[in-house]
Amino acid sequence: MACPRKVWPAQLAVGASLLLMSAALAIGASRFPAEKGFTVLGAHVYPYAVAMFLGIVGVSISLRAIGGGSRSPADDSDRITEALPGGKTGACWVTAGLAICALLITHIGFVLAAALLFACSAHGFGSRRPAWDLAIGIALALPVYWLFTIGLGVSLPPLVNAWI
Repeated sequence: MACPRKVWPAQLAVGASLLLMSAALAIGASRFPAEKGFTVLGAHVYPYAVAMFLGIVGVSISLRAIGGGSRSPADDSDRITEALPGGKTGACWVTAGLAICALLITHIGFVLAAALLFACSAHGFGSRRPAWDLAIGIALALPVYWLFTIGLGVSLPPLVNAWI
């Protein structure tokens, strides 16, 4: 005998809300002018990308809510809470990362400041591999830097400053 599938309405509502936001963002992006001006990519590209990401997350949450079986998705929260150290120390690390990024971004450049922010945040969430966290932070910050400076033509602090 097959187990009846239980629908979790709260999770389904979150998934449906994300799908509605995705659709609204895609509709808004379609109304942007097609001209590119001084940028490589038009202004509509990024809202479409965010809309697609929200749509994928909304679909996955909705499917989990509909076909989740007998366990609630919230049942996993106990294991997640135990795994994260959290607390005041973690919040202090994340706050310190934000302060460091804000203070040093004009001195060391966007990429290195964002990498330090990522490393401090990762440490606040329990990572104990600072070199690896810095490498991941640089790998995440470089495409963001290039997308904003080359793709959108937004002026960010230099990739690396002259003193480096």
